Amino acid sequence: MNPIVEMTDDPKDPVPLVELKQHLVIFVEDPPGPVSARRVYDLYLQNCGDIFKIYKSTFEGPLAQDWDLAARSRFERDELPALRQTTEWGYGFSDNKPRDSWLFMFHGFRPSEIPEKASFYRFEFAWDVDPAFLRSFARQMSEEVEFLSGYGGFVLQGRPNSDYETESFDRIFALAMRYWGCEVVDVELTAAEMRKGYKCVNWLTMIGEPFRSKFPEEIARARSAAYASEESRNGVLLQAAERPLLGDRNRMANMEGYATIAEALLPLQIKEHGDFFGDRWTEENTMAWLRRFTHAYRVV
Repeated sequence: MNPIVEMTDDPKDPVPLVELKQHLVIFVEDPPGPVSARRVYDLYLQNCGDIFKIYKSTFEGPLAQDWDLAARSRFERDELPALRQTTEWGYGFSDNKPRDSWLFMFHGFRPSEIPEKASFYRFEFAWDVDPAFLRSFARQMSEEVEFLSGYGGFVLQGRPNSDYETESFDRIFALAMRYWGCEVVDVELTAAEMRKGYKCVNWLTMIGEPFRSKFPEEIARARSAAYASEESRNGVLLQAAERPLLGDRNRMANMEGYATIAEALLPLQIKEHGDFFGDRWTEENTMAWLRRFTHAYRVV
């Protein structure tokens, strides 16, 4: 049973307000184009199968469409090859389950309009997906994609773009203070900083070639501190523990593996980050939370 799931109290809308999931987010310097997005799309299908039920453009406005054989054919034949030529700079796909849903998304920001933002690939999985699968998939992505940085493991998934958005992110605030092994995500917000450094340690932490070549000593220390690590042509993959950890502070969870990697990578970490959504997050406590493993964060 999922150890962290809180449902809405509306009997007409019984969906998770917050739920524990696993994820992988990878930031890239260049917006995915038809060729690079197709390689990742094919890699996902090879690893996960065609499990989608709906899909939509990441451009604001369009509603989700049903995904079936006809939609897949249209996407592969017409829509994907036209990526970045019109308003479509990314797509999201989902199995549309109310809980433990799987998601694949890629999105690019126009360099002429938002040059400071990194683009990204994003994947969400059920909370109990095999960690060996997640690590293998991250390793394959590190070989396939020229990346800046990335992270994978447990994540606290809220209800963005819904009537429960503020309530869910306020609950995520409380849960994040307790469970240090669970990531908090606002991918588009974080993308504004990912050209400057990496975000923070998760179970899997990916450091791409631009930072690997700039900080060789720090990367070497991080590899020595990691439970496991692996080099690829595009960067390094660091694993903090045998399995993803919740990091329950109420139970004095041992997060030494996460903390030692975070300490080694501190010179690479971003120095600022906008506040996560919700009434309880501020820029100050958001940045303090990102540095929780190195600065003995306490909520005041």
